[in-house]
Amino acid sequence: MVSKISLFFAISDKKASNIFKSIASADSNTDILISQLKLTRKQYYSRISRLLQAGLVKRQKGRYLLTAFGKVIYSAQMNLEAKIENALNNYWKLKAIDSLEMPSREETGKVICALIENEEIKSVLMKDESRLSAEAEIKKTRDVRDTLLTVPNY
Repeated sequence: MVSKISLFFAISDKKASNIFKSIASADSNTDILISQLKLTRKQYYSRISRLLQAGLVKRQKGRYLLTAFGKVIYSAQMNLEAKIENALNNYWKLKAIDSLEMPSREETGKVICALIENEEIKSVLMKDESRLSAEAEIKKTRDVRDTLLTVPNY
């Protein structure tokens, strides 16, 4: 069984990630990959070894191919990279939202809708606002209950 840590370690550095992506996108042979990615043979084979140990790639008829597990991880990696790219594209807008101190959840929601065009980011931020609002409401209810419990009856 491969652990999450060994999986992340296998694709964590840029060179390993590039090898993984190259294998996923084409069935290039080793020599072409080494020259295209400007790697030494040692760099290439040490990263390939990690990818093999993590179960992401397999060697078949002299070529490296993604395993079924590798295809799933590759898809997840591409989705994550797209989400990170979207967040980076909205970095300054997200910083602006963080810097504003809105008195209500409704006003915060309006600012988020006005600034952020990406629906996925908007959804994440609005969900977070809903959770924070619900937590504040629960805290208010507890505070009222605690106050009622501590007020003596005369």
